Amino acid sequence: MLHQCFQTHRPKNSVPDQQYHRNLLRQRNPIPDRFSSSGVYKLTCLDCHKSYIGQTVSRFYTRYNKHKSAFYHNSRTSNFAQYLHDKAHSFGPIDNIMQVLHHQKKVAHLNTIERFHIHIEHAAGNHLNDDHTVFPNKIFDTLIKLNTPLTP
Repeated sequence: MLHQCFQTHRPKNSVPDQQYHRNLLRQRNPIPDRFSSSGVYKLTCLDCHKSYIGQTVSRFYTRYNKHKSAFYHNSRTSNFAQYLHDKAHSFGPIDNIMQVLHHQKKVAHLNTIERFHIHIEHAAGNHLNDDHTVFPNKIFDTLIKLNTPLTP
């Protein structure tokens, strides 16, 4: 009789069923993969640590694979791949050479964000981008100065 009562009127504090456990273990908001969106990225040479800044409206994975293909086929479609090939440096896995600098879907913002990051790498003497992409910019210089920790 008690068993029938539980079957008909299941109390809220009773033992949860398997579906409850499956729902509990299922991640509701999965952590997005950092390479599955678009924006501004940095590729770093594993051998000399020089950096190339780029932007993509495609997924970062897709852009990485284009650089990789250009490297292995020695095509001139990627300045980064061409640099590595010319210097006989190695092309590393995405987790080791690509860093997402800024996730951005709006194309209009990508150029400014990319130029800012190229400016940072140029100021550090660390960039592989074409020199004609670097222009004096007092606003970028001020932002870099404000974000640089003071040394005693």
